[in-house]
Amino acid sequence: MPHFCSNCEEFNATLACSACKYTYYCSPECQLENWKIHKKGCKIQQEINKFEAKQKAEPPKRPAKGKCTGCGVKFSEDYSISEECPDCGYQACECCVSHHSRGTCYCPNTNFGRHYCQMDPAWYHADGRTGASYTSDRHPEPFLTRYPDEVYETEPRACTNCGEVTRVFKKEFCAVGAFR
Repeated sequence: MPHFCSNCEEFNATLACSACKYTYYCSPECQLENWKIHKKGCKIQQEINKFEAKQKAEPPKRPAKGKCTGCGVKFSEDYSISEECPDCGYQACECCVSHHSRGTCYCPNTNFGRHYCQMDPAWYHADGRTGASYTSDRHPEPFLTRYPDEVYETEPRACTNCGEVTRVFKKEFCAVGAFR
């Protein structure tokens, strides 16, 4: 995908800086010409890249107990937890459970312990921490919505998300907008 060249500003840059992988150039000549300007920013970007890689490698911290992870309200006898994820520890109040993003726990393939693969496709099925959409196998429970036979693969196999052996959707029907 082309970018703007950091030196000549032409929209045909495809060569990324090998050190920071953030700045693009259209030619080695432009990169060399821009080096004095890019040098300090390159070192900073490399540090940012190291920090982000370290954060991705660390397991996420569990949310603090006793307050809603979505809005921060403290739970009490009068205002109790509506949902709590057994895997990531996300706690949500009644208001946040019905919210499209605050009502999504931090787990990438489940929401409060319920596997996305077993639910009807919905645009808000996403990793609550990164926002990345769920894109893996799907085999919704048949009592929720009846899907035509041609939507499913012909042979049962293990779901890549939950491991259940069943007939899963063909890849073209796994996307959220496939049934519109």
